[in-house]
Amino acid sequence: MTLEDLIYSRLAAEGGPADLLTKYEEAPAVFYQAAPEDTAEGWNGKPQYPRLDFVVDMQANPERHSTGVLTINIWSTETLDPPEAIEPGVRGALQGIFIQPDEGPPFSAAWVRSDAFEQRNQANPNTLVIGITVTFDLFAFPNQETTDPDPILAINEFTHAWAQEALVIGRDPLRRFEAPTAGRPFFYFRLAALQTERETNTVAWMTGTIAGHIFAPAEARLTWLKALTDALAYRGEVLMLDTSPMFITRLKADSTADPLTTGQLRLSIRFGLLRRPKYAHTLITAHKPI
Repeated sequence: MTLEDLIYSRLAAEGGPADLLTKYEEAPAVFYQAAPEDTAEGWNGKPQYPRLDFVVDMQANPERHSTGVLTINIWSTETLDPPEAIEPGVRGALQGIFIQPDEGPPFSAAWVRSDAFEQRNQANPNTLVIGITVTFDLFAFPNQETTDPDPILAINEFTHAWAQEALVIGRDPLRRFEAPTAGRPFFYFRLAALQTERETNTVAWMTGTIAGHIFAPAEARLTWLKALTDALAYRGEVLMLDTSPMFITRLKADSTADPLTTGQLRLSIRFGLLRRPKYAHTLITAHKPI
């Protein structure tokens, strides 16, 4: 299923905003981009409100700010359930969860704002249509593991072993819809910077910065951030896939930072790339001089 399919299924599920919507072809009136005309047969002569439509606009952003915008319009009239009664259910259906499409990275939605609007029904000018536009920022969490020696693979494996009850995004599988809890936080690490420090005959020393994102309910987020910071500070290093150490030269934790955008943890790292010895042909046959 695509991201749009999953957003639809979340909005149209029982127990959510769909319970207050009208029906179209016996399904909750949730539409991608635009609703059918008021004269469409799928309405079966029933009221066309309240209903929802939504659109997803994606954009590339290497700095890990918003990678898309989700806009949901709630439509109703003055004589039916008001959009103010539906809006909390729309926010609750998407806020704080991770969505995993069949292809591509998982996404998380962050509520930005809700704006009221009103307009006259073109088919029936005497009907005043009222509504709320709910806007979310969408954030992608692509797998950051690369090539050996891989700093992200190293920190992912360390975190998995350190807190086996946690979920490490990029390492552990996600269900279609999943939310972190106090007992099962989500961790996400990405390589924010990488550069050469110095080179010797045997080792090329690399330095870089890893950004860490910790997701948990507000009352538990600081606890997990502090625990992970203490564990990394105590060890001072993390073993990489080839068992060589990745040294942690500096640690900075900021509990006020946004976990979706910047992340609350910054690790300054240092590790070495072993140089391959020069290849020399072996002597197969020796000949005596004549």
